[in-house]
Amino acid sequence: MRLNSLTAERVVELPATAAAAAVARRELAATPGLAGELGYRVLLLSSELIAAFVTDAEPRPDQVLRLSITVTAERVRIAVTGSAPVAADALLHSRETPSLGGMGLQIVDRMADAWGARGDGEAQIWFELQR
Repeated sequence: MRLNSLTAERVVELPATAAAAAVARRELAATPGLAGELGYRVLLLSSELIAAFVTDAEPRPDQVLRLSITVTAERVRIAVTGSAPVAADALLHSRETPSLGGMGLQIVDRMADAWGARGDGEAQIWFELQR
């Protein structure tokens, strides 16, 4: 983790399996500056991002997800990058969301201050919360 007076950043590799969310939650819980209500929201929303990548019934142990964590005095930004999941727009508008949490990216859409997705080559889904 790079630290200076204003910013903490790090990238954690996760298995592209259902275990990814638990590993990510442990890493996030140990991140300075993520506590209380903010920490709870980060854990919940991060789990939903990861679920979008591990929706397949078949685990993909040969693939890796990257969890990027950026904490500044003003905001928290979390991004998950990996092999392209189902399109974010389809996940957001589907009634059958694959998220283990039940509402998938609809939760991210409602709770995050900003979020987005890109899918050129590797896919990335991210969110930001103001501090």
